[in-house]
Amino acid sequence: ADRERGRPMRSRHAAEWLGQTGADVTVGQMLGLGSVVAGAGLVAMTALTGVASLGLLLGAGGFALPWVVLSRRRAQLLGRKREAWPDALRDLLTHLRSGVSVHGGLLLLASSGPDPLRSTFVRYQQLSAALERRTSLEVIRQELADPLSDRVIDVIGVAIDQGASVVIEVLEHLVESASDDLRLLADSETAQLETRLEARGAALLPFVVLALLCATSEDYRVFYRTPMGWLVVGVGGCFALVGLVAIARLGRVPMEGRIAATGGWQ
Repeated sequence: ADRERGRPMRSRHAAEWLGQTGADVTVGQMLGLGSVVAGAGLVAMTALTGVASLGLLLGAGGFALPWVVLSRRRAQLLGRKREAWPDALRDLLTHLRSGVSVHGGLLLLASSGPDPLRSTFVRYQQLSAALERRTSLEVIRQELADPLSDRVIDVIGVAIDQGASVVIEVLEHLVESASDDLRLLADSETAQLETRLEARGAALLPFVVLALLCATSEDYRVFYRTPMGWLVVGVGGCFALVGLVAIARLGRVPMEGRIAATGGWQ
């Protein structure tokens, strides 16, 4: 029963993740695309090198490639939305100071806010027409899936409850702190970029060299067709995968934890 309940939850998480990439694809389509890329990689590498184990290795990488591409696209889109928050908050403050309600200011941001966040406020506009306003904010919080967005939306939720005058000063401080956090994050990512690229190259380069050797030398092809050759490629592939995962985790810029990520305001 627990397993059956877990499947719909995993499907919802996968669909939500795909929605954050901005690509109009389903999980099934992604699996199909990954299978096609994997098959093409397997056939091409096996034909080039004459070594089926290398073909399987490239096929496994090819299956993951569409997900890797969309993961990068998702990170870029969410990053642009995160970076737009200070400008969005400044616009919201302008509306609040002119006497517009918090809800009215959020609706205006659908047309006047920074471009990366306009779709988010259009979404809020649509949701708030049918749902309670705080529930609408909770939905877009989950879709943004970002600690800074959590913090901002938490303050906006309080503003909806308490009134604009109570949180104008809080929003002003939030603009400053958000701008400082984004500058620090950008500096950290720039400093680590070269190191991450070099580490990934070091993990993948041995397999590129091995493929060239097998493509040009019969002796290498003969050895890597044997069980020992399969073992070498398999163990090497596992080590490379572990290394790439470690690189991704160690190179991740530390960020604050998400707040109230699964619940509403108390």
